[in-house]
Amino acid sequence: MEFIKNSLVRHMEKLCQEIGPRATGSAGNKAAVDYAAETFRSLGYEVRLQEFPCMDWRNDGAELIVDGQTVEVAAAEYARPCNVSGELVCVQTIQELAAADLTNKICVMYGELCKESIMPKSMVFWNPEEHQAIIRELEQKQPLAVITVSFLEDVPVPIIQDGDFNVPCGTVKGALLSSLLNRKTATLRLMTERKPATAANVIATFGKGKKLAYSAHIDTKPTTSGALDNGTGVAVLLTLAEQLIQNELDNQLEFVLFNGEDYYSMPGEMIFMEQSLNHPEEYEFAINVDGAGMQNSTVSYSLYECPEQLTEQLENFAADYSTIEKVEPWPMGDHMLFAGAGIPAAAITSTQIYLLMEAVMHTPKDNLSIVDFQRLEETVIFLNNLTTAQMK
Repeated sequence: MEFIKNSLVRHMEKLCQEIGPRATGSAGNKAAVDYAAETFRSLGYEVRLQEFPCMDWRNDGAELIVDGQTVEVAAAEYARPCNVSGELVCVQTIQELAAADLTNKICVMYGELCKESIMPKSMVFWNPEEHQAIIRELEQKQPLAVITVSFLEDVPVPIIQDGDFNVPCGTVKGALLSSLLNRKTATLRLMTERKPATAANVIATFGKGKKLAYSAHIDTKPTTSGALDNGTGVAVLLTLAEQLIQNELDNQLEFVLFNGEDYYSMPGEMIFMEQSLNHPEEYEFAINVDGAGMQNSTVSYSLYECPEQLTEQLENFAADYSTIEKVEPWPMGDHMLFAGAGIPAAAITSTQIYLLMEAVMHTPKDNLSIVDFQRLEETVIFLNNLTTAQMK
């Protein structure tokens, strides 16, 4: 259906090319929220913005000099600014970190300490003790700054991404570890700024009855236009909203664009749980879309808190769609807000999305060139038909 594809392309070009990065609290984020809210209103939905305080983080670059030699470095997301010089202390295990004297020194973390990104302090959904232990040691020892070495050779994956962590933090590619080991002194300059800001979830509703909820997060990481993560989810919902409002409904439609899934403290999700999920019995079903439309991949769905009869109905319905397949549940994503409240839920994504998680997601490579609009069109048609069948 050409009009569905045209709608998807229009929304994706607006979000990912005209607006670009949509980090929570930023001007781009506000522009995306305004665009989505106005689109829902123009279709006939009642729209409200669920506002909350947050941080707008600005990054104007970083510099690192080690023993007189320049080493490529990036500011970790949400890092405080600094201009510090001191002795380098390199540690690779929690035991080495606990034993290290970091007073007036710059701490280099690598190896076991940097095998994965560390959960922010305020993350309530999943926060391993080993992550918390690393942060506790750093906060107790208060080095001048921290430099983390990425677990990827060619991508400076930030290990610490936390606006509540107040030790300045930079990150380097894994290939640059040798430029830091057995070195004496360094100067680190982070040209960043933290500013108070306000952001909002977009909640659009139409009709009466038990709620059928559709969600996607509208925010991105600071340096990416976020095509797959999650411009496609927003575009699918805006296009689906246009399709569903044309039907006679026995349910209330609720579209939720979460603001903060890629932000360190997930403020949009937290306020939605506090203010909008107080009565889970009002919901019949919820569907979250995140990462759909990847090239060379089918679309996948997974189910949560679904009774056996509903599971069987959904599986039988999806069996008629050759590019839609069921996968095992994954416990990370906004669908878990609904599932955690006992609401039957489904998560829609790309089956092969895991192939892009480390080197593409959250980077400038996540752009329109990796989106399959045919898959997105199939996703809209599938969800439209599923909803229509669910309402009967």
